[in-house]
Amino acid sequence: MNKAIYVIPIVALLIISGALAFGYVNSQSQLSAKNSQNSVLSTELNKTLSNYSVLQSNYLSQQNSIKSYESNIQTLKSELSRNQTQVVLNDAFTHWDYISIENISLVMSQYSNNATLKWIGGPLSGIYTGVNNISVTWSKFFSLWSAVWFYTPFTPTVSINGNSSSVISTVQFVLTSYKTPLEVDYLNISYSLGFVYSNGGWFINNETWDIKSHGIISYSYAEYSSLILNKIMNYSFSHWDYIAIENVSLLVPQYNNNATLVWVGGPLSGVHTGIQNITATWNKFFSLWSAVWFYTLSPPTLSVINNEYYINAQVQWVLTSAETPLQVNSILTNYTIEFSYVNGTPLIMKEIWHISSAGFISYTAKEYENLQAQALLNASFSHWNNIAIENISLVMSQYHQNSTLSWIGGKLAGNYTNYSEIQSTWGKFFNAWSAIWFYSETPPMINVNISGGEITSGTVTADIQFIVQSSSNSSVFDYINVLYTIDFNVSNNNFYITNEIFDNVGSGPLSQVGPFT
Repeated sequence: MNKAIYVIPIVALLIISGALAFGYVNSQSQLSAKNSQNSVLSTELNKTLSNYSVLQSNYLSQQNSIKSYESNIQTLKSELSRNQTQVVLNDAFTHWDYISIENISLVMSQYSNNATLKWIGGPLSGIYTGVNNISVTWSKFFSLWSAVWFYTPFTPTVSINGNSSSVISTVQFVLTSYKTPLEVDYLNISYSLGFVYSNGGWFINNETWDIKSHGIISYSYAEYSSLILNKIMNYSFSHWDYIAIENVSLLVPQYNNNATLVWVGGPLSGVHTGIQNITATWNKFFSLWSAVWFYTLSPPTLSVINNEYYINAQVQWVLTSAETPLQVNSILTNYTIEFSYVNGTPLIMKEIWHISSAGFISYTAKEYENLQAQALLNASFSHWNNIAIENISLVMSQYHQNSTLSWIGGKLAGNYTNYSEIQSTWGKFFNAWSAIWFYSETPPMINVNISGGEITSGTVTADIQFIVQSSSNSSVFDYINVLYTIDFNVSNNNFYITNEIFDNVGSGPLSQVGPFT
């Protein structure tokens, strides 16, 4: 075979192989380049994705921030609205407060220049436009009332619409009038205030004062005046009552320091000026009387002259003397008391005690003493009568437990020193006689002991003759002449026997009766 023939295919193969080799190498190079490019692109893509993720995260964060900002804006808007509501409400309360303190300059500072005040009811009823007219109206209102207070029974209603706002409320004003300063009145007002916002503040543009009701929430002036008169009258009766109970500590504070007490008649007659002299006078009066009562013969009269109050009355005084406490006296006085109000309290400025008559409305002390002596004598006759009817319980009721009975002469002679012995002695006496009569030969003699105008003890002596009928023989009658002495003690206006002497100075048959010796 021709070498050339073999060489050509080999060369061709080599060329082909070389070409293939070159192509392979070239492809690998390109692939490697592509891979490198892909790697760069992949890195760039990852960066882009990462940046996108960051951007997306930032976007979401910004969206949340925007939402938070929007929420905060709404909150701020709400807070601003609430704050404006409070501002408007505060302005309304400030307006009512300025009315209460009656400060015209502060009241008028709240109005806009073209404001309108609508007044419904009362003497100021009308529509007032412009600050000048409104100022005149409030000045008239303030001239009517010496003091003003207010309160709102319910929370006012506030509404705001842009630069306009309104307040609606019920407001009660409590007032005292210049004409009747002691009378308290009320005004129930349906109130509306319209505000406009200008120059950073709210100003009243329209106002409605609508009087829904009014009246008096205290005594009327006439009623109060009546109460004052009653108080003066009560002070007068209290004054006389303090005299009656003889309490100088209650009496003296009723006087003004420079008061005058004019006493006409009696030992205290004179003009006594000043607390010290008046006190001394009443102390002298109280030292004279152990007890005092009073009453007015007719209702006292009261008159008012130049804010001074005058009480006139006829006052009857019933008194018992310290020297003669059982004697009741009477003093009729024409009484005048002049009162003046000092720091809200009536005080006596002048008092006239004018004695028009005086006397006794009971027994005199001597008459009372005689009555007591008569009662003592009656107790003696009761004792002898109880003996005559032979009632031992009545006889013994007149004795003290520690009394003594001295029996002189006869079968019962002896000294009996206690209640049971005395009772036994009288029992023996009554057993001896079926009937007893007595009489006194001459009026009994009485000797009394007196303390404070009252008898405290006394002694009765008498000649008593008893006629007795024998219990064993009814046809036998005897006489017993007794020099009788009874000592009495007075306790709780009762007379009790403390000592008794039954002195039998003579006795025998009735046919032989003889005089006392």
